[in-house]
Amino acid sequence: MTWLADFRRIVSAGRIVELGHVLHEDIPNSPNHPPFMFRLTKLHNDARIGGSDVSASSDMFTMGSHNGTHIDALNHIACCGMVYPDRDSDAVATRRDGYVEHGIETVEPLFMRGVLLDMPGLLGVESLEPAYGITAAELAAAAERQHVDIRPGDAVLIRSGWERYWGDHRKYVGVFEGGPGPDGEAAAWLGDHGIRVTGADTFAYDRRPSAMPAHVELMVKRGINIMENMRLDELAAAKVYEFMFCALPLRIKGGTGSPIRPIALF
Repeated sequence: MTWLADFRRIVSAGRIVELGHVLHEDIPNSPNHPPFMFRLTKLHNDARIGGSDVSASSDMFTMGSHNGTHIDALNHIACCGMVYPDRDSDAVATRRDGYVEHGIETVEPLFMRGVLLDMPGLLGVESLEPAYGITAAELAAAAERQHVDIRPGDAVLIRSGWERYWGDHRKYVGVFEGGPGPDGEAAAWLGDHGIRVTGADTFAYDRRPSAMPAHVELMVKRGINIMENMRLDELAAAKVYEFMFCALPLRIKGGTGSPIRPIALF
C-alpha cells in the first residue's frame, strides 16, 4: 500500500506541472514526419444557428503521430524487420489498417510513479552537448545524487537541457550536429530496473546520430514505450525528482504513436 500512501500525499499537495509542449504550426518538425497544421474552418460571423443570434466556431488540424510531445507504440521501431515481441513486421501490418499487434490504442493510460534524472544537474552544465551519449553509470549517479531509486513500473524521464532549444528548429531536431541521449547500455540499465515507460526532452530520445540503440533495446527487445519532446526544465528548477506521472495516448487503431498531454503531480 506504499504506492497508495504516496498517491494520497501527492494529490493532497495539489501542484500540477505540464510536461508537454503546446501544439502550433511553428513547433520543431522532423523531415521524416508530417508537420502539425491548423486553421479555423468557421468564424462566428460566417453564419448563425437556425436564424438565431447564436453561432459556433470550429477548426481542424492535421499532424504526424511523432510530432510534438508524443509516445511511441512498440511497432514504431524494428530491428532486422522484426518488431516486439519477435514478430515479422510485414506479417503484422498493412498500410491501410496499421498494426494488428501493439498498435498505440493498446497502450493503457499511464498513471504511475515518475522519476526525473537531471543530467545537466549531475554534470554541472546548462545542457548536454550535441551527440552526447548518456551512460548507464551517469544515470545511476544522477539517481544517487538526487536520492531517488528506480523501481519496477516507474516512468523515468531523462533531462538533457535541450528544452531550451525548442525555438531553434534545426538545433533541436539535430539536423546537422545531432542530439544527446542515452546509449544502449543506459537503456539496458533502465530495462533491468523493470520500468514501464521512459521519456526525454529531445526529439529522438536516443543520442543522434546513431542506429537508435536505446529504441531497439527498450521497445524492440523489452516492450517499453518511449516518449519524446517533453518539458522537464520546470521540474528540474523546482528540484522535484519524484512525483506522480500521468499521460493518456489517443486510441488510434494500429497506430505507431500518439500525441500526449503528460503531467506531473506533487
